[in-house]
Amino acid sequence: MYHITHQNIANKLIAEYQGPTPLALYLKKYFAANKKHGSKDRKSISALCYDHFRNLSAQFPLQALISPIIDIETFKQSHLQQPSLFIRIRPGKKEVVEQALNNASIVFEIMNEATFSFANTTSLQKVIQLNKDAVIQDLNSQALSSLLQLIPITEKPLVVWDACAASGGKSILIKDYIPNAQLHVSDIRENILFNCEKRLKEAGIQAASLQVVDITLPFAIKKQFDFIFADLPCSGSGTWGRTPENLVEFTEQKLESFTTLQSKMLYHLTPALKVGGYLLAATCSVYKNENEDQIQKLIATNKFKLVAQQYFIGYEKQADTLFGALLQKIAE
Repeated sequence: MYHITHQNIANKLIAEYQGPTPLALYLKKYFAANKKHGSKDRKSISALCYDHFRNLSAQFPLQALISPIIDIETFKQSHLQQPSLFIRIRPGKKEVVEQALNNASIVFEIMNEATFSFANTTSLQKVIQLNKDAVIQDLNSQALSSLLQLIPITEKPLVVWDACAASGGKSILIKDYIPNAQLHVSDIRENILFNCEKRLKEAGIQAASLQVVDITLPFAIKKQFDFIFADLPCSGSGTWGRTPENLVEFTEQKLESFTTLQSKMLYHLTPALKVGGYLLAATCSVYKNENEDQIQKLIATNKFKLVAQQYFIGYEKQADTLFGALLQKIAE
């Protein structure tokens, strides 16, 4: 009877859910309004809702447009399991973090020298000094560092622009791998930028500037940069293992709106990069339209040459799948 009641509640919630509000926020709002549900109830009902959407993964939308690099069947199958939680250990902090986790009896797996993996429900806020010693960051968001390391480092500071900074995780990544970066940070959302500033402060990073910039529109270019990081808005299809509600009703029209937005942003960013400078464009998408096709458009302008591009495959590691491409500007 206990589980039947939970299933009935979950069925009702699923029937009434329409988006675009993320499922996690939708459920949070429901539970806030229905205090009768204890923690075990909330966990059970939430799991039933998520399982419903995960079971739709066989009908992953727009499969014909997924990059041929992706093993589609394995990718779809991966959505049946919730991705793991990952942290990136900041330089020189591994011993401190490992000791704190062991003292708290937290179970973790060492993925590599800088990455630890946990069950997704693990709470770390009171165990380690987040942002100062380690950053919560997906395995393949961290893996973008392999492209950062292809940028030549000189004694002269690199003038860097993180143009779509969001919560700041990749800004911290940039500073950890390019310590002499003169880091300029922007985002279109003022509230997100406020949180980013707070996070950078916790990480001990002082940005050279931090401002709201809408790069979907033309903007005044006061200086050119040595390196621009563009974590472009996208379908997020490489992360739908975390938000499986997105498996429903994602259309080609929605995909086209993202590719149009990306093209505008890349067009406006191009003049802000010095000749000889580097552009790292990244998405958390598996759709070719948002990835290889966008890079080919940049190369076709004869202003860029490709240094490297890669899909960072996560579906065999309980992680997200990302795409990144590093280009060098060769002409104005």
